[in-house]
This record gives sequence, C-alpha cells and structure tokens, in this order.
Amino acid sequence: MADMKTQAIITTALCALLGSPQIFAQEAPPAVQDVQQAILAGQHPFFDKGMYPDWSKLTPEQARKDSAAALVMARHRLDCISNIKPEEATFENTFLALSHAQDELEKVQNRLYHLTTVADNEELRKAQEELMPEWNALAAEVLANEKLWSVLRSAATQPWVRELSPAKQRYVEQIIQNFHDEGADLSLEDKLRKQEIEDEMSLLQLEFSKNVQDSTNAWELIITDEAQLEGMSADWMDKAREEAAEVIHTTDAAPAWRITLQASSYAEVLRHCKVEATRKACWEGSLTVGSGKYDNAPIVARIMELRRELAELLGFETYADLTTHRRMVGSGANALKFVDDMMQKVKPAFDAECAQVLDFVTKRTGRVTTALNPWDRSYYLREMAEEMYQFDSESLRPYLESKQLLNGIFGIFSNLYGISFTELPTQYVKAGEANSPVAVETWHPEVKAFAVTDDRTGHHLGSFYVDLFPRDTKREGAWVMPLGYGDTQGPGKPHSPHLACLVGNMTPANGDGPALFSHRDAVVLFHEFGHMMHCMLSDTELQAHAGTGVAWDFVELPSQICENWAWAPEGVAIFGYHHATGHRMPDTLVEKLQASRYFLPATDNMGQLCIAKLDLEMHMNYNEKFKGKELDAATRELLSPWQIRSTRPGTSIMRRLRHCITGGYSAGYYSYKWAEVLAADAFTRFQSEGVMNRRTGQDFRNEILSKGDSQPAAEIYRNFMGREPNPDALLQSQGLCK
Repeated sequence: MADMKTQAIITTALCALLGSPQIFAQEAPPAVQDVQQAILAGQHPFFDKGMYPDWSKLTPEQARKDSAAALVMARHRLDCISNIKPEEATFENTFLALSHAQDELEKVQNRLYHLTTVADNEELRKAQEELMPEWNALAAEVLANEKLWSVLRSAATQPWVRELSPAKQRYVEQIIQNFHDEGADLSLEDKLRKQEIEDEMSLLQLEFSKNVQDSTNAWELIITDEAQLEGMSADWMDKAREEAAEVIHTTDAAPAWRITLQASSYAEVLRHCKVEATRKACWEGSLTVGSGKYDNAPIVARIMELRRELAELLGFETYADLTTHRRMVGSGANALKFVDDMMQKVKPAFDAECAQVLDFVTKRTGRVTTALNPWDRSYYLREMAEEMYQFDSESLRPYLESKQLLNGIFGIFSNLYGISFTELPTQYVKAGEANSPVAVETWHPEVKAFAVTDDRTGHHLGSFYVDLFPRDTKREGAWVMPLGYGDTQGPGKPHSPHLACLVGNMTPANGDGPALFSHRDAVVLFHEFGHMMHCMLSDTELQAHAGTGVAWDFVELPSQICENWAWAPEGVAIFGYHHATGHRMPDTLVEKLQASRYFLPATDNMGQLCIAKLDLEMHMNYNEKFKGKELDAATRELLSPWQIRSTRPGTSIMRRLRHCITGGYSAGYYSYKWAEVLAADAFTRFQSEGVMNRRTGQDFRNEILSKGDSQPAAEIYRNFMGREPNPDALLQSQGLCK
C-alpha cells in the first residue's frame, strides 16, 4: 500500500488537465463534440487526462483510433485560430492556442514512438508506418493554410505584442520564424514537393531504425568451449550462460555461453577476453549492424539527397545551415570550423598517443605493431590503462550496485537542488488486464517510477520512469524521453507536474544477484540524469518553453556537466558503497579512478570529433565527397587521417547511428563537443565554490535548468557564469592546451 506522501503525489498527478480547451471559444461541430465525449468516457487512452499512461491500453489498434480522433481535434482548433479577426486577436487565442492545438496528437506520436524504443514489435512498427503520412499531411495543411498564416503574421505586428512578457514575446518571434523555416511562404507547388520529401524521409527513417534493431537482434555467437572466454568475469559468464540456456536449452553438464550485440555483452568481450579469435568474431559481428541483409547504405544515400533538396527548397545552401541557423553555432560553416579547429588542436597529442598505443602493443605481443587490429583496440587500451594506473576498472563494480548508485545520484542532486525523490508503487499490466488505481503502470516489470518534489514548497515537480536493462525489444543506447510537460496553472501558481523516462542498457543482474555496473555505466547514468533534471526542474511561463526543447547545441550542457559527479571524490563518497559489506570505496581506489579519467584524452576527443565531422560533411558536402561512392570507403577516405592505423577496415558508423539519421542530431552531432566545452567551463564554478555547494547548485537550477527555452542559450549561460564561455575550457581541463 502506498504511503500518504506517495498517494498525494499520485492524486495530484491524476488531476492534471490535458491542454487548455478554454482557449478555443468557438462552438465545436458534431464530429468534435463526439470526440470530446469519447475522451470524457475514457475511450482514448493515448491522451487520457491522467498523468501516468495506462501503457497496456496503448495498443497499435488504439493508436490508429486515437490518432484519428486527435486529428479531428487538431483541425478544429486550427480552424478556430484561422477565423480570428485582426481586432479580436490576442496572445491567448492565437499563439497560445496554437501551442495547444495538437496536444492530443502529440501525445499519440510521443507515446507510440516511446513504445517502439522500449517495447518494439512488428504491429507497433506497422501502426507508426501507417500513421506517419497522416501526421505529415496535417503538418503540410498547416503550412498551406493561408488564413492561419495571415492571422499569425497580423497578430505578431499588433501593439499588444510589445506589452507581453519577454517569454511570450520570444514565443511570438519563434512561431513566426518556425513558419518561415518550415516553408509557409513557399509556392503551392513547392509546398507539395516539401510534403513528398518529408513523407518519403519519414518512411526511410523508420526503415533505417528497423534495420538497426533487426540486425542487432539477428546476430549471436554461441561458445561451447569455456577456454574461448578466458578473461571474462564470473558475473559476465553467469549471465551469458543463462542466456544460452534460454535460447538453446543447455544443461549444467554441457553448458554454453551466448554473446549478443548488446553493449553489456559483446563490448565486454572486446575489452576483457584474452582469446583473440573470440574478440575478432565479436568485432566482425558488430559489422553486420545496418549491413548485408539489413543494408542501410542506400537508405542513408537517399536521405542525404532528400535533405539537401529540402534545404535548397527552403532557401538554405546546405541542410546543416537549415538545422544550425537558430542554434548557438549559427551556421553549418561555423559548426564545421569548430570541429576542424578542435581536431587541429588535438592532433599533435593524438599522434603522440597513437604512437604510445602501438608501442605498448608491440611490447605486450612481442611483434612490431604499426597498425592495430580493430578487435584488439579495446582490449589493449584497457590493459594499457591498468598498467599505467595500476588500476582495474572492474574492481569498481562491487561499489556500483544499481539501486545504491541510483540512490546515491538522488542524494547528490537532492542536496544541490533542494529536491526530494520518492519511489512510487508500480505495476506491469498486460493488455486486457485490470490495473490498480494506486500504482503507476509500466511497460515492463523491471521499470521503476519516481516522483520529484521541491523541499521548500512541497510542490510535486514531476515524475519519471527508469528502465535500465537491455532486452531484444529495446533500442540500443541510453536516452531521456520527455513524455509530457506540465502547464502553468495561472500567475504565481506552480506548473502541473512533468513526466519523462530515463532509458539505458546497462549491465544487468545475474540470476538473483544484484546488478553491478561498470563505471562507464555509471557515467552514462549520470549523463542521462542530467537530462532528467533539465526536464523535472523546468519552470517556465509557457509550456512550450519547458525542459529540453532548447537550442540543440545547448541541450547537452546539463547532461555533460552532470558526469563530473561520477568522478569527483565528493560524489563517489555518496554513491560508492560495497553492495555486500556496506563499506565505503577505499580512498586509494577513488584516487586511481580520478587519475584514470583522462586516459588518452586526445584519442577520446578525436573519436567524437570524427563522428561530428562525418555528420557535418555528409550534410554539407555529400555530392562532392560521398555521392556515387561506397559509404564505407568514403567514410574511411574522410576520416583516416584522424584515426589510428588499422589492419582491417570497418563499416561506416552512419549505417547504424540513429542519432544522425533518424534522431535530432542530423548535422548536429558537433553539439556534444560544443556542449562539453560549455560544461567543462561551467563546472569550474563548482570547482571554485565547492562541488557540493548548494548555493551554486541552486544557481545552476535557477539559471540553467529551470529556464528551458524561455531565453536565448547564450544569455542563460552568461547569467550563470557572469561571462562569456571559455572556448578552451575542455582541452585545458584535460591538459591538452594551456
């Protein structure tokens, strides 16, 4: 039974209203009234008024029904705005109304997409493929609606706009710019072509993701000779044996071990297995993602052609210019210059590190090594780090039990931000089963849910799900997904609670034992928790400005800076306790962890910069450097001067990198490094004032996390730091420049 605090949080959440229907004053036609009645009757669970979705009711067939209803509501609301007369126009019935016009549809899109990433199946994919053209058609209708565009343009010039708050004035400017950037001023012929491009790209992106998921799941390596796994930890061996037993029904007398393309499986083999043949087999397996039967290269080529055409249609020279012109960096050329400049700064140290690595492998193997086998890279880098620092990173696992680590993260940021975390009762319900009204429903039994409250006011700021472990139906990687931002409830009143999800693919538990994370898992968890705090602590005047919807090259700042507490002794002191003994992580181990943080920093930077360069060059110079060429060969030609010499070519990361092909990082991968520079600079304030200083933490909450997109990113940053960012802060922190 939930305690009183938990019940109050759930009750508060269930009272949250969907959208702001009072904005739309015109009498609704019968079709809209029918939908409204159906909503009240609970017939459209995708946009139910409760805060926590009933995930078991969000079936593919229900998505089709709810999408149809949501489209009816959206079109009615857009018609209402389109019929506003100039003298009747207000912020509320034009721009604010527009921000709520597609509330229901956005919930269908958001939740269906979320389910395809964490509980994927063929029926969900089919539903998304069927609905995507309908959603694109509505977007095209909005752009083709001259009456709507006329109302908004006229309203933006009215005297009352100058009397609005700064946030509302910013929103008016953003909406006008959005319409322009989306092609509202295009000819009818060009608008039709734009819709065709977007329809085709949507389907191609779905196919790309499907290929990545299916090729990842298609590969496995079954090992029957334990000697082929020499060097692997007992925990890893137990988990691999459990998986093999489930798949091929082995026995204790004749065990086998299953390796998959989940990072916690094959990547650990590449790092730890002493048998080169096994490492090689795993590396070759990784090349099958987005290749062969699941070949993504033609899809990538077509997407690049379509993006170039779209950019030119909208008046931009390149797709990178289209995506960056309203970000901090300002243009594709500036982004590429940023990346190229950093690569040049890092190159001397990178060359020295490459020589150091090759020399180490030569000494370790007794063979002169002038090029590295790609399946040996992770293995020898780990050995090199252990020799250099007399430190085995695996020795940290007993101190990184998943629940203790998560509670430690809660403790760190509770102190810094003045908030509290409460675990909520959860339930996993299958489609058609009844659920409990006092527990939060989840999409998988392993998923947990937590509420965040403000210590000073007691206000329920938001809640979030945590889904940490890999499974075949889940996308690879780690991310935070906003599932709904709470709206403001009036001047001087708090916003209704936000909702989001933190997803990862960390090292799972073995049998009944605890899940013991690697420190890399811990860093990823801290990173994603930074995004989560950006969601939960958002406190903006307008819902449209809430959370992570900021300039894309600013969005990684809260996550990048959060990683620092995974390394800082002050942070480790809060989360680093042995899962069995309860003993705190020894100081000697903490010191070795800190010393190892910047192992081969130039190599680490160069790896990320190479992806950023590839992303930008493809979106700026595709015709010159990629068109008509084989994708893997063109990638090697571009990046080989910036990579350690290898004995075997791999496949292009663009065959599998959803970030740049289907996600928001197309022509935007540079933003990881851009934000990392900002984060390194911003963390210097914590270092000077105290890593656990609550006043500094409150300032970061108030000036960065709470602001969302209500102010320009550069202005928000200056408000926290009191100055412009130091462009060399990251390299200085790593000892790569003065």
